[in-house]
Amino acid sequence: MENKITLEEKSFLEKLLDYKAPIFIFTGIAIRIFMLIFYYYIHVIDPSRSWGDVELNFIPLYVYPPLSMLLLEIFIVLSFGSLEVFTFWAFFFDMLICLMFYFVIKSFKIPKKEYVFGLFLINPFLFLNNVFSLDNCGYHITDSFFFIFLFLALIFYPKKEIKYRYLFYIFLSLSIVSKWYTLPTVAFFFIKYLIEKDWREMKIFLISVVPLLFSFLILPFFFWEDYINIYLYWESLGAEFAPIYFRILLIAIISILFLIFRLKKADPIEITFVSIVTMVSFMFFSVPFIRYFQPLIFYGILKTKEFFTINLDLKFIKRRIIFDNNLLVFYLSILACGLAYLMIIFVLEPFWY
Repeated sequence: MENKITLEEKSFLEKLLDYKAPIFIFTGIAIRIFMLIFYYYIHVIDPSRSWGDVELNFIPLYVYPPLSMLLLEIFIVLSFGSLEVFTFWAFFFDMLICLMFYFVIKSFKIPKKEYVFGLFLINPFLFLNNVFSLDNCGYHITDSFFFIFLFLALIFYPKKEIKYRYLFYIFLSLSIVSKWYTLPTVAFFFIKYLIEKDWREMKIFLISVVPLLFSFLILPFFFWEDYINIYLYWESLGAEFAPIYFRILLIAIISILFLIFRLKKADPIEITFVSIVTMVSFMFFSVPFIRYFQPLIFYGILKTKEFFTINLDLKFIKRRIIFDNNLLVFYLSILACGLAYLMIIFVLEPFWY
């Protein structure tokens, strides 16, 4: 009877907040479907409007790592010569990485996984970087390829059987050869296992990583005539913003500090995300897209921590609010959206024009 009275005494807002997880999940999926329909609609009424990166990827510029180029070619063929079908593939991959992250959360045994997943789906920084765009179509399909492989690695990481260790390194390697973001993991893992004399883990690591890196990053030098131009292209863009020695020095400083103060204590997940910070710091000062830093959102979600609790007692609502890592990530993402727009207005627009 007491429970019934308590429920009846709740305000509408309190009742609504009791179902915030499914509301967040529904909202996150709905706004993605809406944006796909909107992109089709806006391009029907204005065919001259740019499709953004999706259009660039549909007529591929050979400026991505070979695995991404291979996957782009496959899905261009599966689009039957239609940019609109290719756009649907971009939407599909965005939805796929959202679904995959739920299984990452589940694999890491994150508490309140439905709520965490819902908050992830409505994260404004992720939405800004992978779906929404004021000027064109906001999908970044090559980033989706990277996230797919990274999430597969994260799904297998917590599992204890030896076969899953191989799968973790294999998919981490595929993330490297699809987008470079996790490339420094190769050096960090090698140094860590060498220092610790963990020869068993070193063997698993080398067997899983070396063949893929050789096949996708080294071997193309021997048969792909213009392969070097991929790296020269990005370096030519980077020269507009910061000299190469500055970017190399930045990588060196981050790497040395991590090696000295943290590597021995760091687990593979921390190493993976520090590697991403190291690499994207170099990339950011080559072509300053703030979206390079969005993988940090995943790390923030997976490192569960409660900071403080607020007991809210207003006339229309009574709630106990736990400010944890998920809320911190969400509010920082709002701030990151503001920084992204400032970068677009004051840095990128003058650069492109």
